[in-house]
Amino acid sequence: MGNIEVVGADFLILGGGAAGCMAAIRAAELAPSMRVVLVEKAEISRSGAAGRGMDALNNVVIPGVGSVDEYLEAVEIVADGVLEPTISRVIAERSFSLLQRLEAWGCEFPRDSHGRYMVGSFHPKGRFLVEMRGDLKKILARRVASTQARVYNRHVALTLLREGDHVAGAIALDLKKGSLRAFTAPAVLLAMGGAARIGLPNTGYLHGTFDCPWCNGEAWRMGFQAGAELTGFEYTATSPMTRDFNGPGLSTFIRHGAWLVNGLGERFMERYDPVRMERAPAGVRAQAIWEELRSGRGPVAFSCTHLPEETIRLIEEGIFETERPTMRDYFARKGLDLRRDPVEVVMSEVYLCGGHGLAGFVADAFGETRIRGLYAAGDCLANPYGFLVGAMVMGEVVAERVASRRELRPWRPELGEGLACMEETLARHKRGALGATVKEFEYKFRRLVNEYVAPPKSGAKL
Repeated sequence: MGNIEVVGADFLILGGGAAGCMAAIRAAELAPSMRVVLVEKAEISRSGAAGRGMDALNNVVIPGVGSVDEYLEAVEIVADGVLEPTISRVIAERSFSLLQRLEAWGCEFPRDSHGRYMVGSFHPKGRFLVEMRGDLKKILARRVASTQARVYNRHVALTLLREGDHVAGAIALDLKKGSLRAFTAPAVLLAMGGAARIGLPNTGYLHGTFDCPWCNGEAWRMGFQAGAELTGFEYTATSPMTRDFNGPGLSTFIRHGAWLVNGLGERFMERYDPVRMERAPAGVRAQAIWEELRSGRGPVAFSCTHLPEETIRLIEEGIFETERPTMRDYFARKGLDLRRDPVEVVMSEVYLCGGHGLAGFVADAFGETRIRGLYAAGDCLANPYGFLVGAMVMGEVVAERVASRRELRPWRPELGEGLACMEETLARHKRGALGATVKEFEYKFRRLVNEYVAPPKSGAKL
């Protein structure tokens, strides 16, 4: 082991996004004496798929507005009937109490003239989308800082440690020092996001992805190597995104009544789902957009020109001020005005995400995987269309489970083998074992994913 530092903990959280932060906060509330360590590859005040904030919570069951059963029916429709509802039910049952906690911490949830939450439609049925404002990630980071949790920013988790059949910690790379650090703990939460950078976007920009570009599936690799079970990886997702602007946000247009139009000015969803139109399941919308483009009726765009000024201002406030201020700059440079101009969209690269699809770790209602001591939350957990609410709820749930158990510390985690493997891997990369730069390798790999793994799939291509 040489001079490698070993940090001991009772609860090790890998990933400082929304799920990881909520887990740290909840663990400190329930067990102040528990030693909680959070390891984050970036910096927790701006890390994760919701690095700034969100203009809405997509899936909150507001009492008197929706029901848990109605929500589960809506998710089953979106998932084309492929749904194991255990985790989705947990998310739905706890969603409103989560909203209330966030509101008490300083997140803003606008009200209408009657003092009611502004709840819109996003799913094929029901109303579960609640308007939201505020710098969510900064708020969560401050809450973490107010606890006794120790945060290690700029540390990339590389591999899990084992002690027999039990996970016993992890090894991470300190990006500032370029050295390895070991963390031991009897309970480990993987909350490191999905895999955005597997397909190549039409721009060719490696980081120009729909989902968070620094989430690359490393949680799944680490968990799989440790023996955890994965599911839903045939469900590669693709989503509409603003041309040449990376990142989601078009759901804002949908829920406020924008129309999808083709190059002929036609509201083309009438051909594919004449009842639900733009609120059809995401897969139906995606297939419709692809068909319009293949049929020569492109380009495809969102049009807001028919919307009242009050609604357009609400859209601009949500996107430009809360979720994606860079989109305001993009619109300004392009000379785009929602009152006048359509916003052209393209289909994103393929990606895998437990909160925006079906892929991820198999776990129980408490986020515990099939491996003792290993938990999952957020976009690396299979929580179908759980979105941000799902990440935060399951982070809390895992913390509650860990706090209730307080397992014994690992006595002899297999540090030597793990450290030797990591040191050899680092040395191999330094020697240039890839035969190409990392950037070249990534570009070629992702191009092959586009050609052979992206839909439509076939046995021959795979």
